[in-house]
Amino acid sequence: MIVAFDVRLKNYVTNLSPNGRVVFATVDLNEGNRYDPSNGIFTAPAAGMYVFDWTIMTQKGKHAHTSLVVNSKFKSFNHCDDGASGTYVSCSKMTVVKLKQDDKVWIGVFSSPANMYNTYTSFSGYKL
Repeated sequence: MIVAFDVRLKNYVTNLSPNGRVVFATVDLNEGNRYDPSNGIFTAPAAGMYVFDWTIMTQKGKHAHTSLVVNSKFKSFNHCDDGASGTYVSCSKMTVVKLKQDDKVWIGVFSSPANMYNTYTSFSGYKL
């Protein structure tokens, strides 16, 4: 069974609060149809090892502290902060997780409001 998805933000995200879910509504690939662009959740079709990666580009002079979330638990973190430079910052993270069938996975905000630029912010995953 082939399971793979690659999605991007459709619109800017401004001040998404901690514990908020990032919804990637532009779907470039969704083999197995396990990613739901209406709510930003990937549902594992089978138990196994999965690889996920995401890239966040902040809005100019802003930050975004995101995490891979599995069944409402933060698992892997991406801290994207420009400090005081006032520029756009792009940060990426890749992680491997062991999932059970029907586990739910998404990208969430773990600290302070997140501000993301749409075109360059993406999320993808696949089953090994």
